[in-house]
Amino acid sequence: MALETWSVVVGLILGGGAILGWFIRKLNHLFGTWSKFIRDWEGEAADVGRDAIPGVMERLNKLDGELSNNGGKSLKDTVDRIEKRQDRLEQKLEEAEIARQQNHIIILEAIKALSPKRMKSKGE
Repeated sequence: MALETWSVVVGLILGGGAILGWFIRKLNHLFGTWSKFIRDWEGEAADVGRDAIPGVMERLNKLDGELSNNGGKSLKDTVDRIEKRQDRLEQKLEEAEIARQQNHIIILEAIKALSPKRMKSKGE
């Protein structure tokens, strides 16, 4: 075979090898990502020096439990308690404001009631 023929054959082999290497890298990345997804979905068992990692469904079930009333320990129960406490505080604040306004009116009426008497006593 001629030198040109060998050059073409070597070039094709190297080019094909480069394309095959690129394709294998892409497949490896795809399968590696898929493998990570499956491990995350299913969770991983405990190993020496490492705790178990719960899967997606187990984590979602735990979150679901936090978002429903269960007798006082869930996040929803805590938010409900805070909301009720807030409502009571707002009611007390409104009552205190009404009492303050009523006291203000009583004080102003007392001042008005005393003012004419003082003026009469000074004028006499």
